[in-house]
Amino acid sequence: MRRLRNDLPYRFRPPVDRLWVRPAGMWINRRIHLERKYRVTRIRAEGMAEVAARCAAGHAVLLAPNHSDHSDPHVLMELCGRHGMRPFFMGAREIFEVSPLAGWALQAMGVFSVDRDGPDLSAIKTAISLLEKGGDPLVVFPEGEIYHHHRRLDPLNEGVASILLKAAARLPAGRRAFLVPVAMRFFHDAGVEETFRERLSRLEDRIGWIPRPGRETDERILRLAAGVLALKETEYLGRAGGGEIQERLSSLCGDLLTEVETRYPRDGKASTPPERVRALRYRIRRRLLDTQDPPDAAQREILLDDLDRVFTALQAHSYIGDYLTADPATDRRAEMIMKLEEDLLGFPVYPVDRSVSVKAGEPIAVSDLLERAEIPAKGGSLELTALLERRLSAMLGQ
Repeated sequence: MRRLRNDLPYRFRPPVDRLWVRPAGMWINRRIHLERKYRVTRIRAEGMAEVAARCAAGHAVLLAPNHSDHSDPHVLMELCGRHGMRPFFMGAREIFEVSPLAGWALQAMGVFSVDRDGPDLSAIKTAISLLEKGGDPLVVFPEGEIYHHHRRLDPLNEGVASILLKAAARLPAGRRAFLVPVAMRFFHDAGVEETFRERLSRLEDRIGWIPRPGRETDERILRLAAGVLALKETEYLGRAGGGEIQERLSSLCGDLLTEVETRYPRDGKASTPPERVRALRYRIRRRLLDTQDPPDAAQREILLDDLDRVFTALQAHSYIGDYLTADPATDRRAEMIMKLEEDLLGFPVYPVDRSVSVKAGEPIAVSDLLERAEIPAKGGSLELTALLERRLSAMLGQ
């Protein structure tokens, strides 16, 4: 995850029909982003032909993939193109704010923005409209964040199910709505192991440690993760915690969120850490952008510091204490190192070629579920989200 100290006013960016841009955009996506930046050189896919057939029949198709890697949307863009589809993506507002050119190109490639921290009605209406129109899939990542652990699924946001339920209720006779779970798994070439020693030394040096290249890789990863956690505990709580790693992660996350929540109205509907984070970011940013009673310099610094605390809480939540020890495989080692690189250096390193397996699972026939009254049109998003989570978890081998 990347630090979001964002106090810019939000402006919705819709998808813009610039078909002449797409050939160049697809080439850049394949050659520059996938092959050079993210080192994804092989894609194995299942089920995409069936997705294309449903889209060609005019049905409303929403693809719901797990989100463990920065290359995820680029992989799906490439796969959809291979099967004659022009996908639309709901993307976080922050990716449009990198540069005006990046925002322009994203819109031309069918990406539209969403403010994940507030009720973005423009994004919701656009998503429903695209599903009503049909013909091409809409891609929404229900986890919302990139956590770098593709074998463990984080709790899903209900917004994806809510959007599809609303669209399904508006479809004319003969057209159906489908929710397709998509499982993505990344595999590193064996040569990645030769990069671990130098990369871990760089990370150890980053936090002021003497690099210990002679130690075993797993020991270095776990010691480094524990060291970073102790630094964060000391920074925000005044002392390093004791006990099991998972307990300390949960405690740091909960303590930070509880502290910040004392300064803002509590959202009674927010229960999970990601939900509490989104609610707090929404309230903090709204105060930062208050034009009628703008915060002074001291208040602004407190608000920005609270954004940092909330971000750190989400970071702590994103780590799984036994992710490596439960299965110390090469790919999990690589993921842990990439996650630490992103948190300590700003962006992960992709030193070797990778392959990705993409499986579009059995579609959830939402229209059929509604007609059989197996889920209600209003209030059914919780049940549909739970069904999606079970399907996607099973596909990832959880």
